[in-house]
Amino acid sequence: MAKNMYEFVDERWNPVRGKCVFDCSYCYTKQWGRSYPLRLDEKVLNKNLGCGKMIFICSGCDLFAPDVPIEWIYRVIERTRKYINNEYLWHTKNPSRLTTIIDPLPNDIACVTIESNRYTPHISKAVSPDNRFNDLRYWYGKKMITIEPIMDFDLDIFTRMIREVSPYQVNIGADSRNCNLPEPSREKIIALISELENFTTVHKKTNLDRLLKGAA
Repeated sequence: MAKNMYEFVDERWNPVRGKCVFDCSYCYTKQWGRSYPLRLDEKVLNKNLGCGKMIFICSGCDLFAPDVPIEWIYRVIERTRKYINNEYLWHTKNPSRLTTIIDPLPNDIACVTIESNRYTPHISKAVSPDNRFNDLRYWYGKKMITIEPIMDFDLDIFTRMIREVSPYQVNIGADSRNCNLPEPSREKIIALISELENFTTVHKKTNLDRLLKGAA
């Protein structure tokens, strides 16, 4: 179900699937145990995508990870161009590749996961938050940021970095797998939400309730 990730998404579409090179310790796919090699699923790729939907592309891996063949990415993009009456959520932790490959249409949304302004290479092998923010600047279409699982951050720095890339929406969620991550306090999360609401829409995921328990 798409709703497991985002309530506003209508469908998840996974034409590319398999082990993600970023190997984030908190990744929900790890609950299934063994990871399979990356592959392009031709049957899924050729699915009729319909119209009038928001489609989350490759929810189970990162389409723009450095080990995904560029030919696969082009084929995925080409398929979306046949169904231009949908919105497409291009979700990644590697926006440098996203911004150099896709020439965005109005229905393309770059959604970049940035869990904190602090770099935690022991938790994820993805590029640093600084690089993710800098690379997202080069996307001239719609932008969305996902802070999930939210990890401890520096309020002023994190807020400024988010403001500078001008996302139309920021999604905030918490660790759902008890991965013992460095989480911020309830007070810091409330302060972050308050700051973000001055310039963007904030979407609070239901799993954030654990950290906001008792909040007004």
